Amino acid sequence: FHPNPETAADNVFQGPASADVARAAYLASTNVAQRLAEAGVAVHLFEDANGMSPDSVFPNNWFSTHSGGRIAVYPMYAANRRAERRHDVVEFLKRAYRVQEVVDYSGLEEDGIYLEGTGAMVLDHAGRIAYVARSKRADPLALERFCTTFGYEPMLFDAVDASGIPIYHTNVMMCVA
Repeated sequence: FHPNPETAADNVFQGPASADVARAAYLASTNVAQRLAEAGVAVHLFEDANGMSPDSVFPNNWFSTHSGGRIAVYPMYAANRRAERRHDVVEFLKRAYRVQEVVDYSGLEEDGIYLEGTGAMVLDHAGRIAYVARSKRADPLALERFCTTFGYEPMLFDAVDASGIPIYHTNVMMCVA
């Protein structure tokens, strides 16, 4: 848990972190997992395999799970974020749950097309709307493919911070309750 040099240039929410911040984040996430498990929620923790993926704590950007036993795997903008995708995690989910289909969009990276999962999209499951702030990490083509496959209506919009810099992950500014 530390700043990612490949994404820091256009992520205004990312700042310098210390070993104390990293330790606190690790302990907080461990505590949340423990509390969920105590409440009867199945929790699966996967340690970063190589320690070289500073954003691996956010797996919702490279994959998401969906009703009907489906998994989506997403194309990532930053090259070092692509290394977060783990075949062993997907295989674990296939063994532990009734996964019927894995829809893999990661091949779109070769064409410079990205859609960073439920960081780039906020999904309204009841209304079947995918809210997406337009950015380099949320290509309309990939969004349309996702929406067609998973049954969502895309709602693409522009969002910038006070300095006019695009907010590239929709989930840092909104949620659907």
